[in-house]
Amino acid sequence: MKWTDIQKKYPNKFILLGDIIEEKISNTRFKIIEGNVIEASDDDKKIRNTYRKYRKKGINVIYSLPSTSSDFIVENVPFKGIIVDEF
Repeated sequence: MKWTDIQKKYPNKFILLGDIIEEKISNTRFKIIEGNVIEASDDDKKIRNTYRKYRKKGINVIYSLPSTSSDFIVENVPFKGIIVDEF
C-alpha cells in the first residue's frame, strides 16, 4: 500500500510497516514509498514491542509516528563512539 494511502487510512496512529519499498535519496537517506501495514495503534509501547519482536527475527520493519509527514524520509546515521580506557 502506498505511504500516502496508509496515512489516510490510519490518521494519527503509530504504524508498523513491513515489505518496505523505498527510494534512495542519498547514501544515507531514503524515502518510504510503500509497505504492508503489520499493525496500527494509538499505543507507542505496543508498536515498539512488536517492532522489536520482528527485528529479533531478522525481519526488516519500520514504524512511523503519528507526526510522520507525507514525505516519510529515513536517515541511516552510522554510529560513532568513544572508547575510554579506565585506569
